[in-house]
Amino acid sequence: MKTTKKAAIAGSGGASDGKRNWCKKELSRKTNRGISTVYAAIGMIGLLIVGFVVGYYVKPSQPASGFEEDSAWRTASIKLSGSTTVLPIANASAIAFMNMYNETTVTVQGGGSGVGYSQIISGVVDIGMASRPPKSTEIDNQQGVKLWLHPIALDAVCVVVNPSVASSLNLTLQEAGKIFAGIYTYWDEVKSGLPHQQIYIVVRESGSGTRGTFEEYTMDPWDYTVAAAHEKPSNPAVKGTIETTDYSIGYVGFGFLSENMVPVALAEEGEGFISPTIENIQSGVYPISRYLYFVTSSLPSTGSLADRFIDFVQSPEGQQIVESQGFLELPVTYNYP
Repeated sequence: MKTTKKAAIAGSGGASDGKRNWCKKELSRKTNRGISTVYAAIGMIGLLIVGFVVGYYVKPSQPASGFEEDSAWRTASIKLSGSTTVLPIANASAIAFMNMYNETTVTVQGGGSGVGYSQIISGVVDIGMASRPPKSTEIDNQQGVKLWLHPIALDAVCVVVNPSVASSLNLTLQEAGKIFAGIYTYWDEVKSGLPHQQIYIVVRESGSGTRGTFEEYTMDPWDYTVAAAHEKPSNPAVKGTIETTDYSIGYVGFGFLSENMVPVALAEEGEGFISPTIENIQSGVYPISRYLYFVTSSLPSTGSLADRFIDFVQSPEGQQIVESQGFLELPVTYNYP
């Protein structure tokens, strides 16, 4: 199913102007509706060149004519593992897909983005799940594998605090980094008027895509490292800890926000504070917005179960599942990082 994805997503309901104006600075390559076959071929060559340079490839949506009724994929099985952010999307999509094609088997498990990349490189799974592009160390360890990234959703890494800290809170990216680096240890050191209580820091485990994305924006620019912190193995675990622990701070994917925590408005130095709302994430103005990916070790063969399942998640029906899990569907015209 290689050509309806772009056309179908472009025609999906509820598209906003924000989606059509997606302009996040590090997401630079655009794909256009109605592109001719010649330009599509040129674009694919361009992606291959870029992939050769950066060490991985991003697969654009291409036209398709539907699933053939007599294809062997209908009795096949695949395994997925990786990002716990992507996990609820993959799990719900697998259930829906197997309900439609009940002789297929789609097995999904978490482990973090690092596990997803490791297991797709080593051939343990058919599809990895990631909430970030591969790190240079993962690219260097590809063992001859050529990673292909398939965007399936939009997300944001949201800094959150327990309501005991404040009913609303603004932080610059550097202030957030200082908290997680242990430079601030009491809340009233961060801002006057906050409680004189020790900060309880909650982070994801090493290898987590959510952690990697958070640190890229809030810690790496100032060479900060995480101080004493309470590591959790998943977004749900961080969510539960923040909701039940006074004076705590952590970060979760957008789909894991709840009424029992306070999302923090973030800003780059000298810029306005931006809350993690749907509109702000779709328009790219929220400072820590990102794509979520399926990852394969090669471009999936047309007619394979991996190809069909990725097509399904990128289709209008699959994108409804994305939104039902609290994440954001791909923009009508979207860029590829």
